Formats: sequence, C-alpha cells, structure tokens
Amino acid sequence: MVMITNYRIFKIIAILLGAVIFVWLIYDFIKGHEKANNTYTEANNLFLKKEYDTALKLYKKVSLDEPENLYALEGQARSLTRLKNYNEAESIFKQILKKDKFFLPALTNIAILYDTIGRYEKAIFYYRKAILQDDIVNNRMSWINRFLKNIHFKPSNIEERLNYLEKQLSLKKNERILNNKKLDKQQQDYQM
Repeated sequence: MVMITNYRIFKIIAILLGAVIFVWLIYDFIKGHEKANNTYTEANNLFLKKEYDTALKLYKKVSLDEPENLYALEGQARSLTRLKNYNEAESIFKQILKKDKFFLPALTNIAILYDTIGRYEKAIFYYRKAILQDDIVNNRMSWINRFLKNIHFKPSNIEERLNYLEKQLSLKKNERILNNKKLDKQQQDYQM
C-alpha cells in the first residue's frame, strides 16, 4: 500500500513538473519571439537589398538598445565593409572577437574583409581559424537560399577561397592572380 501511495505521489509530481516545464517553454517561446528585434530583422533585410547605409543605421540602433548583441555589431562591420569603410569595419570585427574569440560570423567575415583589401596572410589566418571553429562554414549556400536571395551562381565556400589564396601565394609574385573579379564576386558574406 505504501509503494502504491509513493508511486501516485511521484506520478503527480512528475505530471506537475512536466506541466510547469511545458508552460515555461511556451512562455519562453512567446517572450523570445517578442524579443526578436524587429529593427535587427529589418536591418538584415535592407543589407540583403544592398541598402548598406540604412542597414548600418539600424544595426547601430540595435546595438544601442542591446549593447551585448554581437550579431548587430557584426552587421555593422559587414555594412561598413560593403561601404568600403574598411578600417572601421576591421575595428568592429576585432571588438567582437575580443568579446568572443570563437564568434563564427566575425571570424569568417573579417577573413573576407582582409581578402578584399589584399591582406591575404591575415585572410588565410582567419579563414583557417573559422574552419577549425566549425565545419559549417564549408557548406555552400543551399539552392533555396540562393533562390530567395536572387543569387544566380553558386558562391564559393570558405575552404575553396582559402585553398585558392594558398595556391596563389605559393606561386611567384609575377604569376599570382589574387584579384579575380569573377571568383571574388562569388565570395558572399557569411551569415547565420
């Protein structure tokens, strides 16, 4: 009789805990959905539409509201890169990596920044670091994402670009082709 009573008590406790966890998960989902910053989402959409000035302003606004939001900072740095404000972009990427040295979007995009401005040794360093951090950067953009973003070619992945740079840097200086507009156009920003 005592075991049956204990079983019922444990069963009731388990059901109550399950219900509490379920309610908490729903509450957390709703709060998280509300917390998803509409300004950040709008900034991302503007970035994809190549409206970098406006996207930058919105990313800055998000950073003011959420100073620890590394994605908003990283969005600023990507926008600045597209606006050819390389020094400020580099500074922000370094600021992000100081806060989180394993932040994958910053690792890959600072590599792309260095690649863009011709600092190939640094680009190689960060490409390697990003690949070591997570193999996901080697995955190509899926066809559905290319379709949704209206990209008509298969972008290169980080490892392909790393291999290309290493191969070119192993050649004599007069044989190197480090700026290949067709290949460089295929290198997209890394976005989570």
